[in-house]
Amino acid sequence: MAEPESERPIEAALERLETIADKLEDPQLDLDEAVKLYEEGLLLYAECTTRLDAADQRITKLADALAQQSKRPPS
Repeated sequence: MAEPESERPIEAALERLETIADKLEDPQLDLDEAVKLYEEGLLLYAECTTRLDAADQRITKLADALAQQSKRPPS
């Protein structure tokens, strides 16, 4: 199943998610396997969303800090 997020690069998680999506399009896929893949896909989606949101927040904080620094008068 899915590795903990701290051990897998986000690119690998996204690649696995794409693989799962491709497999789910197979009309010959067994229902039990489809449900397992769907569940794994949901977990990967949540992991990727969490990590991307965290990265976005970090970037926003850095940009805000830079903007505040540039507003200060020179010493």
